[in-house]
Amino acid sequence: MKVKCPECSEQIEVDKNEVDENDTVECPECGQESTVKIKNGKIKLASQKEKYFEEGIGDYSDE
Repeated sequence: MKVKCPECSEQIEVDKNEVDENDTVECPECGQESTVKIKNGKIKLASQKEKYFEEGIGDYSDE
């Protein structure tokens, strides 16, 4: 399965049977490390900035 690098938009081949949620994949074109996100069986790569934001958003909640 091919997924798009969030940094340079290069198509990266990822074996969906070999990656799990929050694994790290490196883009062969730009060298950016991205985090694997899986939702409804679809794989998406999130940049390290996006991963940091998603993890930290609960820390700023007023609840």
